[in-house]
Amino acid sequence: MNTIPQDLARLLMNLGYAGVELAPHAIDAARLLFKPGVLPPDLLERLRTHKTAVLGLLVNGYKPTEEDAGYLLVERLGMADDLKLSTHPGSAAWLVAVGESLSQCCHRATTGVQCRHGTTDKGNSGGDNRERPNPLCDRQRRGSGP
Repeated sequence: MNTIPQDLARLLMNLGYAGVELAPHAIDAARLLFKPGVLPPDLLERLRTHKTAVLGLLVNGYKPTEEDAGYLLVERLGMADDLKLSTHPGSAAWLVAVGESLSQCCHRATTGVQCRHGTTDKGNSGGDNRERPNPLCDRQRRGSGP
């Protein structure tokens, strides 16, 4: 399983939780600027590892492909806006929102692979009294699983 999106999601959330703000360099597109100017060594190393992906998100924006992930992103940014926090790309709130949205996509993709089928809202999420073919895919996570 490819863990890069999960690692990237965790990195973005950790940076946001630490109050870090990111921005692409105005002249050198390969450089990444961050505030505060000094980061803990573990965050700095992980940021170096995912620099290209982070720059891509900052420059090109982030548009989730999953409906649930999109809803989560808008909800988180709306909550941050209500709290009068900055929500521009690269802000701490934006990093947390994008990280959580990416994490949602990773979770859904992983669950689909583990359960040998796609999303859980195609007849496997309940709604009637039939037993689901595989409770590991229960959207409310009531099933036991890995």
